[in-house]
Order: sequence, then structure tokens, then C-alpha cells
Amino acid sequence: MDAEYHHRWALAIVSNTEFIRDAFFRAPLYPYFLAGLYKLGLGLFGARVAQAVLGSASCGFVFLLARRLLKSRQQATGLADRTRERVAVASGLVMAAYPLAVYFDGELLIPSLLVFLVLLGMVLLYRSLENGRQWWLPGLVFGLAAIARPNVLAFVAVFAVWLLVKYRSKVWSRLGWFLGAVCIVIAPVTVRNYVVSGTFVPIAWQAGTNFYIGNNPESDGVTAIVPGTRGSWWGGYFDVKTQAEKALGRELKGAEIDRYWLGQGLDFWRKQPLRALWLVVRKTYLLLSGYEVSNNRNIYYYKRFTFLNLLIFQTVFLKFPFGLLLPLALVGIYLGRSIARRWMPVFLFLVSFGLSFVAFFVTARYRMPMVPFLIVLAVYGVTRLAKARGRELGIGLALLAGALVFFNAGLFGAGRAGVLGPGRVEDQAQTHLSAAMGMFQQGRLADALGEVRTALEYDSAENVLVLESAIYVEMGKLEQARVAAQAAVDRFPSSPEPYGQLGNVFARAGQLDSARVCFEKVCELDPNSASSWNNLGNIAMMQSDFTSARTYFEKALAIEPTFVVTLFNLGLLDWQEGNRDLARSRWKRALELDPSYTKAKQALEHFR
Repeated sequence: MDAEYHHRWALAIVSNTEFIRDAFFRAPLYPYFLAGLYKLGLGLFGARVAQAVLGSASCGFVFLLARRLLKSRQQATGLADRTRERVAVASGLVMAAYPLAVYFDGELLIPSLLVFLVLLGMVLLYRSLENGRQWWLPGLVFGLAAIARPNVLAFVAVFAVWLLVKYRSKVWSRLGWFLGAVCIVIAPVTVRNYVVSGTFVPIAWQAGTNFYIGNNPESDGVTAIVPGTRGSWWGGYFDVKTQAEKALGRELKGAEIDRYWLGQGLDFWRKQPLRALWLVVRKTYLLLSGYEVSNNRNIYYYKRFTFLNLLIFQTVFLKFPFGLLLPLALVGIYLGRSIARRWMPVFLFLVSFGLSFVAFFVTARYRMPMVPFLIVLAVYGVTRLAKARGRELGIGLALLAGALVFFNAGLFGAGRAGVLGPGRVEDQAQTHLSAAMGMFQQGRLADALGEVRTALEYDSAENVLVLESAIYVEMGKLEQARVAAQAAVDRFPSSPEPYGQLGNVFARAGQLDSARVCFEKVCELDPNSASSWNNLGNIAMMQSDFTSARTYFEKALAIEPTFVVTLFNLGLLDWQEGNRDLARSRWKRALELDPSYTKAKQALEHFR
């Protein structure tokens, strides 16, 4: 869902179309970065290649950072000059081969850009610590990182306090340049949010909602959905908004919605403090455990389709790679305690950034910016352990063994079937559903149907039944499609999606009145369903009720301004009514929003 959200937002930026009429719901840097790539003519594949280039550069920054971290006398580091250089090279190479780094470079998600910025910022920060100058440079970079992932501000705040303690005298110029640069980068986002919404939103208004997601009676610390809302991006977004407005009895701005959900989360802490504290412990362990907590995709399922299959795995005794990386990094911290002061900014980042997610919920991608620093510590730990003797060797090995057991033990159900991870029944169903959706979009209908049937063996969820019906529609098996859609309606009578799919079946069968009834039911259950208003417009057009069709299409576009299908349909309506220039402009806008939308391209060519 997040990848599609970023993609749609980026396309809206490219076409200069308003995406959400409010302050930013999510931090904006990554969608604007993606939009810049699209503006250069790079498509989805090109964007992934660009992220791979960023990932490669990050490997270089790991090398540079390791050299700076180990820039001490041999007596302090315990390593000769040549060995320290080898540790730096090895750290960069480990980063290059780290499978989760490669994996996330191929996803339209934030980690690739964020890791690059955090590493660049840390290298520049150590440069400023050494020469006492140009503190604005790391400030600018960490400011950019903050408008990609606001959790970075936790490190900025902690580091500022550390600077005060470290320098005491002459600290204000350093601190002023650093924090000033951070604020300068964030300020345009804050100003834009105020102009658009009339409320003070520094970066985005998602924090309160995320706080409630991770702090409510039903929370497991990893599920990223507000209880009682839909799992789709727009469905979940509108449900979060609608529930807050219903509770307060008035229309709300984004910041007000966020304050409502923050209040609900704090209320949970007041009423159930022991449960809330248990969640904190659970989330802390899951953040540090070897198991990779999936969010958008089931990592352990989808890795099998890639060359990373053998490099990401979990067994009873080892969850690779993080289950080995963290224990080795802890050994490095212990054996490098003599130079701990030099590593303090890295330690501050690991602790502050990591704990900033414990307040919300945790996933594997959230901890990716911590990985490069842990790699340096782990490589250093291995190198020192190989040279250690006596008591230091014994303690180092004991620490390694204990950490391996603890962080790979699968506590709190990490990776165990039926509790958390790919073994959970509903996760299995949704994993096969996701694979089926990909195959369906590729036109591999038989393969998609096979995956759907496997998903149904685990769980007859509404989205599985809806997709089964959609596949049968494309196969021309309308009776089977109707049966599947009706089963979804019968099982989930208060959910809009099954009625929408049943309406699609009726429309394909030419039963327009029955289709209209279904789509009207969807709009009754979910007034923010742009697709259903669009479908009502289609029915009205087919019945030559052009006035109603335009009303329905305009409602759909008001809800979702980037909805290319509605833009295309409005263009058809304009063409039929003789407004051909407006029709062409709508089709061109549809292509700007989605260059792969072939219907608009065909219409422009046909009606040239």
C-alpha cells in the first residue's frame, strides 16, 4: 500500500495536481524525490535503478564513516593502521551484500533515500566534530532526513543536548548553525502546511494516528492499521477521518484528527498502563530481534522470487541476517569501550532513532537506518574478537553466545506460526492474495485463480472473495463471478467492497439497474468511494443520462483528484457533448498522472 501511495502522490506532483487538500499526511521528501525521477523520464524500473545507485553510494559512506570512527591511536582501537583500513573496507562490502538493503532498494519505500541521507549526515557531522567548522552542512542533511522520516528529529534533539554537555563553552555557535540548518530545511514544509490548512503542522500530521495504532487495546506492536478501519490506503485514510469526525460531531482538519487519535492513545495508557507497558517491552524486543517484521509485503514469502532467497532466512536458532548482525555489533561495542566517546553520536542515533519507533509500532524497514552503524560495529567486533585473548576473549564469546540465543529466541511470537509472521493464518491468506493480485494485473488469470484458491484455504476474507469474483469476470465466467461476489456480500454485509464487485458483475452482464443498486449501496456505506461514484457515472452514461453521469464523475474527482479513470470518462462525456478540446486536455492529464494508462493514449490517437 505504501509503495502505491508514494507512486500516486509522485504522479500527482508531476502533473501539478492536488493530492490531499490539507497539510501533509505523511512526510513529503520521498514522494517529491520520486516525482523528480519521474520528471526526468524514469519510470518504475528507472526509479528502482536510481535507488540502487543511492544504495551503492551508501556503501561508500559506510566505508568513510568506519574510517572516521576508528581514527584513533592503535592503543585505543586495539588495531594497527592497516587493519583499521581493512575494517572500513570490509564494512562497506558487508553493506553492499546486506540482503535487506538490496531488498529495500527495489521497493518504492523510504529506506533507500533515508539511509543515504543519514549516513551522509553522520559523515559530515564527524567531519565537523573534527575540524569544528561547517556545522550547517550536517544540519542541512539531517533536516532533509527529517522531512523523509520525522523520527530523525529524536536524534537531532538528543545530539543537541550532547553537544551542550560536551563543549559547554563555545557551544552556541556550533549548536546554532546545526539546529538552524535543520530548521531552515523543515521551514518551507511547515509554512506550506500552514498556508494550506491554517494549522501548525511542522512536517506531517500522521504521528498521533500512528501513536494510537501502536497504543490501543488491540495493538500487537506491528500491525499498521487503526482497529475498525479498512486495510487499503484510501479506505483507511477516510475511515480514520470519518471516525474522528463522528466522535467529535464536526468536520476536522488533519491536525485535529491527529490530536483526536493521540488522545485515544493516551487514554489507553491511562486506563490500561500495564498492558501499555507490556506493549513497549514487546515492541522493543521485536525491534531488536533477528526476525524481520514485514509490513507492506511478507519478506519471507517474496524473497523466494528473488536472488536473495538464500540470504534472508529464519530457523529455530538463527534469523539471518539481523539475528547475527546485532550480537556481533554488541561484541564490537564491548571490545571498543575504550573509544566509546568517539562513537557516542552513533550510539545516540541508534538509541534515539530506535526508541522513537517503540512509541508507535515497529517493522523491519523502520530499523534499516540503524543497520549501517551496526555493520561497522559488527565488523570491528569480529576483528577484535579474532585478536582477543584471556578474559576479554571469554567475555566477548559469552556476550556473543548470549545475544545470539536471546535475539533469535522468537520471544513474543517473533516468527512463530499462529502468533506473528508468515505462519499466521490471516497473513498466509493475504500473502497469497497479494501474489494473486500481481498475477491478475499481469493477465495471468489461471495462476491468479490458483493463488486465490490457496488463500481461501486459509481464510475466506472479503478481499479474497472479491478478487476471485474479479478474476472470473475477466475469464468471462459471470455466474461463478456472481456467486463469489454474493458470498462476499453475505459474509460482510456492512462492507462496501463486496457490493462494488457484485455491481461490476451485474454491469458486465448488462443488468444495469441491478448494478446501479449495488453501487448506490457502496456510496451509502462509504460516501468517499471515488470508484463507486465513477461506476454510477458509467451506468448513467450507458443509459444516456449524461447530466447525472457528469454529477457522479465530478463527485468522484472531488474525492480523488488523481483518479485517472474518472478523468478519462469525463473526457468521453466532453467529447460526446462536443467539447473536444476539453476532452483532449483531460486525456492528456490522465496520461500525465499515469503514463501507462493505455485507454487515454488510444483515445488521443483515435480522435486526433
